[in-house]
Amino acid sequence: MTASGGSASAGPVWVTGAGGFIGAHLCNALRARGGKVVAFGRHEVAGALSAASLEAAIKAEGVPRAIHHLAGGASVGLSLAEPLVDFERSVASAAIVLDVVRRHAPDAAVLLASSAAVYGAGHEGPIACDAPLRPFSPYGHHKRMVEQLAQSFAESYGLRVRAVRLFSVYGEGLRKQLLFDLCGRLGQGEQDIVLGGSGREVRDWCHVDDVAAMLPRLLDKAGPGFSVVNGGGGAVACVAEVAEQVVTAWGGAQRVRFSGLSRAGDPFSLIAAPDPEEPGATARIPLADGIGRYVRWFKATFGTVPA
Repeated sequence: MTASGGSASAGPVWVTGAGGFIGAHLCNALRARGGKVVAFGRHEVAGALSAASLEAAIKAEGVPRAIHHLAGGASVGLSLAEPLVDFERSVASAAIVLDVVRRHAPDAAVLLASSAAVYGAGHEGPIACDAPLRPFSPYGHHKRMVEQLAQSFAESYGLRVRAVRLFSVYGEGLRKQLLFDLCGRLGQGEQDIVLGGSGREVRDWCHVDDVAAMLPRLLDKAGPGFSVVNGGGGAVACVAEVAEQVVTAWGGAQRVRFSGLSRAGDPFSLIAAPDPEEPGATARIPLADGIGRYVRWFKATFGTVPA
């Protein structure tokens, strides 16, 4: 197939959601590899994501050879409070990208950021890609819809599309979730910190630098049609263990307790099963090292109290 407007073989790489946490790290990693990167995001030169901005980029920079679609909802809590907003950010944005690819860049390989939230609850131990999908938050359902949409475009129009189900991504620049909240409370001098949940919830922790290195490797291996891969295989640890490591890295002796009240939409266990066919999907940075780096970044960025 030949894309209208020219061949994608030597074109730029697109990154949507480039202003976000993972997107910013991915853009840095891609630029370090060389080649042209066109970034789409609210504060990026290419502008916010829309069919018009994508088509304008094709006219200005040429047909893309590869696309990392990271734009989308990023919060279970927000999806519960504003499900339509999350739908538009996740499902509608993916439809825009896939339709522009269908019409203008059918040779381009597309990587979509999905989430382990599609698996939902009820899983014990490592989860393989063919495990039953039981999402129970709007966030998880919308990520599943994105995968189904991608499969339909791949099968109907001959596109090459991969969905990567990311697990618990953390690292420097993350300004939400457990590590940010805990560091903020440590910085404010709290001595007896109470967190939600039981502390026994288990997650597969993957540093963002590993993810930024992982995504291009997975996209490079995209074959014809649609495929799914887990983007995890990092460090498996429960929330209580992670909290203890944060306090240790902070250099304090604060006490962390758990309320026993879990947030709606949060599965108890989400662990990626390693895939022997996808060695590039395995994280490499040890959890203690990654948490130490995060704590140093937080202190350097915020001092003792976040803005």
